[in-house]
Amino acid sequence: MRIGWIEYLNTLPFNFEKTDLKLSFSYQLVKGVPSFINRLLSEGSIDVGFISSAHYIENFRDYLIIPDLSISALNRVKSVIILSDVPIEEIKNIHLTKASKTSRYLTKVIFEVFLKKSVTYFDLEDGDIQGKESVLLIGDNAIKYAHLKRYSYDLSSIWYKKTKLPFVFALWCVRKEYYQKNKDKVKELYRVLKESKNRFFEDPERYVKKDDKAVEYLKNLDYCLSSEHLKSLELFSEYLLDIGLITERPVFQFAEV
Repeated sequence: MRIGWIEYLNTLPFNFEKTDLKLSFSYQLVKGVPSFINRLLSEGSIDVGFISSAHYIENFRDYLIIPDLSISALNRVKSVIILSDVPIEEIKNIHLTKASKTSRYLTKVIFEVFLKKSVTYFDLEDGDIQGKESVLLIGDNAIKYAHLKRYSYDLSSIWYKKTKLPFVFALWCVRKEYYQKNKDKVKELYRVLKESKNRFFEDPERYVKKDDKAVEYLKNLDYCLSSEHLKSLELFSEYLLDIGLITERPVFQFAEV
């Protein structure tokens, strides 16, 4: 099994190798940023991956969601932020990280649907935020550079204030054709990922070397996938349809595990 893996702090609870869990079959971890893992799963270069929720929405015919697991936020996520020299209402230009499609799409929903505001979007190259009016950062860079701009806006917090729903940033997904031939392996991976999450939160300080800020950050996140999360994904999809970022309403299909 080829498993797409994102090495951000927020994926640590799923890292079964660090929580001393094992799979009974051979596997390979293929590591990269979310956009890279999205592409590999789409190409069939990996079989299972932790992918951007927006990538699933765009490619729902090819994948099944592994249930119960996500990276979501019930309010503030702290690692998906807009940093700006001016208040968000005055932003005219924003440079978007290329690392995550979900965060890029959520930014556009916030400006075009929630704020009803037209802005110019640029790609952010290699995290270079110097001289940029506003930037979208995700993951460890968002935490690292949060102090460098006058204003900071947490995208998940904005979503929650508007919708009263959690925001789902990433999902575990498997290619449909791989699942049909390897159901037992996918079921075992699901059990190991879920147990890793549970084991991690029994004693998080053990895995982050007593880093209080990291523990606080991880405890603030939500790793479940409930009916409320699904409702949020459906609403996000509706907004993406409204602003023309997708062309059809997705069907959320789950692997049987």
